[in-house]
Amino acid sequence: MSRSYRGGRGFTLIELLVVIAIIAILIGLLLPAVQKVREAAARMKCQSNMKQVGLATHSYHDVHGVFPTYNGIAPAGATTLQSANTRAVYGSWAVHILPYLEEASLYDTIAADVAQYGNTSGTISAPGGAIITPAVPGVPAVLDYTGTTFYPAIPATYNQYVGSQQWVSSTNANGYTVATLQWVPPRNPDPGTGTASYYSPPPRVVTPARPGVPAVYAPPGAPVNGYVSVFKPDTRSNIVKALLCPSDPSVGSEAPAGPGLVYANTTVSGTNGPWSATNYLANWNALTNGNAALGYQAPPQSMLAVTDGLSNTIFFAEGYEWCEGRGRTAFMAWHIGAGYGGGVHNFGLTYALNSNQITIAGGTPQNVTAPNGLPNPGGNPELVFMFQVRPIPKPVGSCPAGQDCCNSMTAQTGHTVMNVVLGDGSVRGLRTGTDPAQWRRALLPRDGEPGNLD
Repeated sequence: MSRSYRGGRGFTLIELLVVIAIIAILIGLLLPAVQKVREAAARMKCQSNMKQVGLATHSYHDVHGVFPTYNGIAPAGATTLQSANTRAVYGSWAVHILPYLEEASLYDTIAADVAQYGNTSGTISAPGGAIITPAVPGVPAVLDYTGTTFYPAIPATYNQYVGSQQWVSSTNANGYTVATLQWVPPRNPDPGTGTASYYSPPPRVVTPARPGVPAVYAPPGAPVNGYVSVFKPDTRSNIVKALLCPSDPSVGSEAPAGPGLVYANTTVSGTNGPWSATNYLANWNALTNGNAALGYQAPPQSMLAVTDGLSNTIFFAEGYEWCEGRGRTAFMAWHIGAGYGGGVHNFGLTYALNSNQITIAGGTPQNVTAPNGLPNPGGNPELVFMFQVRPIPKPVGSCPAGQDCCNSMTAQTGHTVMNVVLGDGSVRGLRTGTDPAQWRRALLPRDGEPGNLD
């Protein structure tokens, strides 16, 4: 006699375990591939941004005949100091190329502020013009809740609703029941239940709401009491997306390092953060005339001064936005105020040093006196700061033994290669084994030794 058929047979425990093991193996094989694709996309985005920065620098040169000022006023003459022209826009090279990064409105805001109040880095108190019309405060709407019932969208049981309030019964320590009136905030929708608070029927509008009207002043406008130009809080916190790389492991490594912002939770030279960040550092040697005595104050140079060839000279490289407790601020490539921690971009020009000793990779200690910044690479081969590939975003003082951590004196990348922008606008990727001698030559635009990065 044949056996009766009993539907489909279920999986045994062993079969389920085998299937789960196979899925786990497939996920393990797939995950590295997904990570590689994600990293490749991030690197392409980073290269695209760097290409945009390079082209913006060329556009600036086409208009002004020189490269943007490394840090200082622009247009600049023999000096880039703020005091040379207090009505000129002051800031980093990134500020000066904003119009060519599709950030013309932000640049115009900075320029208008400078034209009216100057480029000072301190606070100012400037009286406003005569009031043409005073400010008018806003008027909230007046509603009539007669005959309406409020239904709050929160999980609870209430004894009675009164408008937007509720009667809540509670029992005290002696066993007595006390009714209390409690405000029920309307939620639309409620995050816990997904339902919406509402009135039924809706309240009748007795007096419509009227928005406030700001005061109108005659020239020079509203009074100012605080910071202006690139130091103005509303200005310095503008994130410029073209200056950010999605593969920066320093973001979130410490409290002051936020997405696209640095000094997010700190005070810098008496001014509260945050400051807009940059992942791209300009080669001081390429943008300026290389005057070592002037350092960060060196004026910009023209394209004709790059005698080693634009395609052989590095103009920009990557950098962590937060490194050794210092932020790479987009609008300031050199912090000169007390509390800024010295220069922050530190690529081609390290922070100010006065009678200090520097030792690189176990070499001979070198005595350095450079109050306006130390040009790098210099004539001394003992002081050539190579770039870093994926260093740990920790300061050297807390770096795990035997590990490579972020060094604020040089450039670093979160990719497997260091992306750089050459003077001709092309973007190249340099690997860890790049010859230090070729790196040094590529950073110097007129030493008679063109860099060979092939």
